[in-house]
Amino acid sequence: MHALLTEAESRGYTVETQTDLQRGEAVHTLAIVIRGRAFPLVLTERTAKVPREPTPQELRQQEHSPWTRVPKYDEEFIGRLALGAPAGNWYQHSYFYSDGARWTLESRLGHLLQDLERRAAEAERREREKELREAEQRRRWYAAVALAREQQVEQYRARVLTGQTRAWRQAAEIRAFCQAARRARTGDTAVATDEADWLEWAEAYAEQLDPLQTPLRTPPDPPAARGSLPHTAWTISAVVTWHPRRYGSAAGTTSC
Repeated sequence: MHALLTEAESRGYTVETQTDLQRGEAVHTLAIVIRGRAFPLVLTERTAKVPREPTPQELRQQEHSPWTRVPKYDEEFIGRLALGAPAGNWYQHSYFYSDGARWTLESRLGHLLQDLERRAAEAERREREKELREAEQRRRWYAAVALAREQQVEQYRARVLTGQTRAWRQAAEIRAFCQAARRARTGDTAVATDEADWLEWAEAYAEQLDPLQTPLRTPPDPPAARGSLPHTAWTISAVVTWHPRRYGSAAGTTSC
């Protein structure tokens, strides 16, 4: 283990200890930190089964209790070391080196560090690609929202303009109607008082309807509250999977 720590530090890596709670016991492991990622390591020594002679006490106990089982083998350390990720860890079975028939664990330490370096570089590449994907998804999401907002404003202005032209035509029709009514009462036929009052009210109502009685101006943009964008915004989630509530959004952005 000392040789591994020395080699790791010579390559510029840091070594830290980790303590995990497993089955009510504190398990201490070492971790090599490469590019900000910690790779835990645990050193184990392999064992082998060897025949076991029962003790006199176990023989006496077996005579009194024949159902008692006496172990036939013992686990004996054989001096073969193994180094790798601890069991139950995220990296379990990812990297593992041990003494072999033709090499020692110490001779494989360089391969272990190279393996960890490769895994750290691969993890960094995946993380960078994920950040780029999320940035592109954010850009597409905001572009889709901006397009939906633009369409909302255009459709709102179109409705206002259509309403103005409709009111203008209605006001013109009312004025034409009032003029026709008065022409029908020319000559000996006088306009009755009730009819005159009605025509006067109708002409005043036409003045209220006519949008040209006041200067025209661009209407203010409608609110961009949730649910107020046009149907186009409903397709955003089908095109763009990113949403600011999931990844965080900049303040002041328009939500749909």
